[in-house]
Amino acid sequence: MTHLHAVSAHFGGSIPWIHKVRSKGNKVSLNYYHDGNTPSRHLSMHPRLKSKIPKMLEWKYVDAEWYVWLDSSIKLKDIDIAEVILDTAGNNPLCLFRHTKANSILEEVNYIRSQLANNNKYFTKRYQGEPLLEQLIQYYGDQDFTDENLFSMTFFAYHRKARKLMEEWFIHNAIWSIEDQVSFPYLLQQSGLSYSLFEGTINSNKTIFEWDWRGREANLNQEA
Repeated sequence: MTHLHAVSAHFGGSIPWIHKVRSKGNKVSLNYYHDGNTPSRHLSMHPRLKSKIPKMLEWKYVDAEWYVWLDSSIKLKDIDIAEVILDTAGNNPLCLFRHTKANSILEEVNYIRSQLANNNKYFTKRYQGEPLLEQLIQYYGDQDFTDENLFSMTFFAYHRKARKLMEEWFIHNAIWSIEDQVSFPYLLQQSGLSYSLFEGTINSNKTIFEWDWRGREANLNQEA
């Protein structure tokens, strides 16, 4: 029996909905971190960085074989979540969704910078002042890096053996930008870990969850 631990977080507003995880043949557990059960740290950490702790470092606190991140914009369908993850993973320690539109971190950074230039509020309240260009230059300075992948990190799963990658990922969110889709492909390539892909994208998958980011946004305070 495999133990799969699901984790989610929603800081800076009321919880939009509750995740329900189940499995017939495997052990599953869930931690949902929010302002009601986790110290605010409002003087030292923005809610968006605070949520990266459970997203990337839950293995430090919960002992399981597999971990799955459920963004607070995810409405999980009535599935056997352990079965879905294990069937997708095969022998690989990571299960990922391809990005919905772009195929490289260059495309992602250019798109975000264009939205910031247009004063798009969805992007300004997330990425204004973040050193995205400097981060891109840093990664491109690594001659071994090939910029050919981009993933949607709204929903993903990893085996415990990928915990070093997760730790490095958190560090890059702290020292570079909070836009974790930019740092992940670089660190994944550095790690040498293999991965499996879920079918489709977070927009087009029909069996795992509904992605309701607008519903999530409605439950955030203005400054979050």
